[in-house]
Amino acid sequence: MRRLALLVLITAVAGCGGGDQRQSGKQKKGLSLSVSFGEPLRTGRPVTWKLTVENGGPDRATLVFRSGQDGDAALVQGGREAYRWSKSRYFTQAMRQVQLEPGERKTFTLEEKELSAEPGDYELVAELDSEPTPPPARRAVTVKSR
Repeated sequence: MRRLALLVLITAVAGCGGGDQRQSGKQKKGLSLSVSFGEPLRTGRPVTWKLTVENGGPDRATLVFRSGQDGDAALVQGGREAYRWSKSRYFTQAMRQVQLEPGERKTFTLEEKELSAEPGDYELVAELDSEPTPPPARRAVTVKSR
């Protein structure tokens, strides 16, 4: 058990303070995020959120993910969060990196078996769970009844 705890500690310390940290500000400037899904959105039906990050900057971007979670999607109505994709999910706690060359795109998919939002108009807010983090993608959406 002590060996496992020591290995976890060494892994965590080794992941901190890496050379890419200095470039975070530069990388963030060139990163953009968009979100798409199969329409129409229907309550109680499956939906796949597609989060696409693009490196519009002149340098390679290194996205660091601190868990198995790629991103998140939320539906907000009147300032109140009505739905969040990650709400009842668990994720691995493994660090990983994704490299994006200038002009390159990467799409992450978030699968939902049943959309739990009531019918109505919402603001969809999608975020990537990485460092650096591109600005959230936002768009107006309508959830219809089954």
